[in-house]
Amino acid sequence: MSHLATPIDRMAREYDVVVVGSGYGGAVTASRLARAGFRVCVLERGAEFQPGDFPESSLEGFREMQIDLPERRMGSTTALFDFRMNPDISVLAGCGLGGTSLINANVAIRPDPRVWGDPVWPRALRDDLETRVEEGMSRALEMLRAAPLPDSVDLPAKTRAQFRSAEYMGEVAYRLPITVNFEEGSNHVGVHQPACNSCGNCVSGCNLGAKNSLTANYLPDAANHGAEIFTRTRVRHVERRGESWVVRFELLEDGPATFGPEAQGLFVSAGMVVLAAGSLGSTEILLRSRDAGLHVSDRLGHGFTGNGDVLGFAYNTDEPIRGVGIGSAPGEAPGPCITAVIDLRTGERELDAGMIIEEGTIPSPLAPLLAASFGMASRLVGAD
Repeated sequence: MSHLATPIDRMAREYDVVVVGSGYGGAVTASRLARAGFRVCVLERGAEFQPGDFPESSLEGFREMQIDLPERRMGSTTALFDFRMNPDISVLAGCGLGGTSLINANVAIRPDPRVWGDPVWPRALRDDLETRVEEGMSRALEMLRAAPLPDSVDLPAKTRAQFRSAEYMGEVAYRLPITVNFEEGSNHVGVHQPACNSCGNCVSGCNLGAKNSLTANYLPDAANHGAEIFTRTRVRHVERRGESWVVRFELLEDGPATFGPEAQGLFVSAGMVVLAAGSLGSTEILLRSRDAGLHVSDRLGHGFTGNGDVLGFAYNTDEPIRGVGIGSAPGEAPGPCITAVIDLRTGERELDAGMIIEEGTIPSPLAPLLAASFGMASRLVGAD
């Protein structure tokens, strides 16, 4: 893939729109507004990763970790895996051009339609479900090229086990739509992609380039239509100045060495600013902006919750599962991280009683730690 980031010395002083963040919210916004003819600037605090840049060994994985604790901080400010560890809630986010799309498990499943009926959603959204919301989901799935594991790919051992588990439970299992490319060639925005080799390292970053992260679709589409993308730029706060917004940011890692003290006090102006730095990033920026004088809601920073996921591990099973990624090393390919689901939202179940069970693959940077940690866990808390 060709580089998307623009050198920082080419940044203009003013744009029509500044988009903060390059994850799903920021990338989609940048693409749509650039297509509409706006001069768009994208600011991303992380680095740009190319295929081959992602970690495959435990040492490489450790180098790509940043950990934010209540009393201290460890790791590079642009490391790929951004851990926020707190007593009430902890978060793992992706830090890099493309945001968490770089390290997610590829699943692109539509939510249960009953979810949208919850009165916690704004009425304007609930009243527009069959038109704009449905149209938006369809466009996103088309742009991300979400499709199930094709029949031409040998079914991985873990996927076969998933279907056997569903049969044993008397439930329904099927192949999920995942954002992975299975045919080599140039995609719909002109990015050349190889076919997935089933190495299983989806959640530590795809070194092949077959994963349909945002660097393979929305972001190059935005760049194709004139958007300028800048990496290693951490936004500090935004402020209003007349009819414009001023976005104040600093350069990370190699920025201070290149620009000296100026790297800490840079700014760019725009008529419109879109904060799309994730739940934590956007909230941090708004809190700092409030401290700098911006009027914000008194509910800012309240109401956080996790996403309801639970991870479970089976160790030393009766039959091989092949649930560990191999990266570029030789070995039996485990397949994409997630390929199938046991859907427990069907039938007459109430919405709150429903769930989905997906299989998964642990990436190779964690492989050296597995045998010892699982062996210990099985003795302490395991059940046969």
